[in-house]
Amino acid sequence: MSDSADSTEYKEGDHSEFIVYLFSSEPKPRNTIVLESPPLDPHKNKGLHIFEQLLMIFVDGIKHFHGNHEDKVDVNTLTKEDISKIQLYFESMGYTSHVDIFETVFEYQFKHPNYFKDQSKITPDTQLDDFYYEIFGTNNRVFRVSFKHN
Repeated sequence: MSDSADSTEYKEGDHSEFIVYLFSSEPKPRNTIVLESPPLDPHKNKGLHIFEQLLMIFVDGIKHFHGNHEDKVDVNTLTKEDISKIQLYFESMGYTSHVDIFETVFEYQFKHPNYFKDQSKITPDTQLDDFYYEIFGTNNRVFRVSFKHN
């Protein structure tokens, strides 16, 4: 029997079931979903581990709303509203998803190091918000995704 003061709802399931649960309804209020990820390899940076989990959720969320029959998304068709909607889901999990969009190569801002691509540069001090992933669209348009714990 559950205590009425404890409104925590526990959901069991794999990644696919979580994606359906998360994105099949409107975003829940901020900080109401607590993520439990697979155990951390003791030799892996915690920020990298969390980043990889959040990036999978982000990509699967975009696919959920904008994927075609082959489960692919044309990032060039995404609008700021589409990205804002995904961000609301991340807020429900206690994270901020940040997407920088560089429309042209002239607007693009280099950011170094790219810890996700060059993991040899990761130190014990490297945090979640130090990681980012870039998706390249047409006409040199670049989307840079990063996350921060609220």
